[in-house]
Amino acid sequence: MINTDKAPTPTVQDFPTATLVLAGPWHRGHQLDTRPAVVVGPFGGPEFADSATMAVVWYFTLGAPEPGDNVQAMFPHELTPLDDTLTTMNHDVFRDIVCNLRRGRFAYDDGDVLRAAVRQAWRDRAGLTDADPAARHTLHRS
Repeated sequence: MINTDKAPTPTVQDFPTATLVLAGPWHRGHQLDTRPAVVVGPFGGPEFADSATMAVVWYFTLGAPEPGDNVQAMFPHELTPLDDTLTTMNHDVFRDIVCNLRRGRFAYDDGDVLRAAVRQAWRDRAGLTDADPAARHTLHRS
């Protein structure tokens, strides 16, 4: 018996913001070899999360985010999710993401949700998420 059931076609909803993926960026009409990237969000911004057909990804190994160069819209079938997360990934690579994120730019406000996710991952990595918020206040001198 031959099984004709097809695997479900991935959608943008399968790749939420901050998902680490492998994908091949496009350069001058040619798709390059796959490399790691992070999902910035649905193409068009968060308000299109339910209807977007493409996800915006940042190829962070290519430097600070710049639309067109290393920030591109990709179809979900072009993305392969990684098991790693911003919290569990290699420390040096995460540090590079943080530094490059500060230097780069995204079109419109596309990077706001990713920036928030990176800040949260930084707090998680530093062990600050379980800390008492009052313990983070600085002492005031009188």
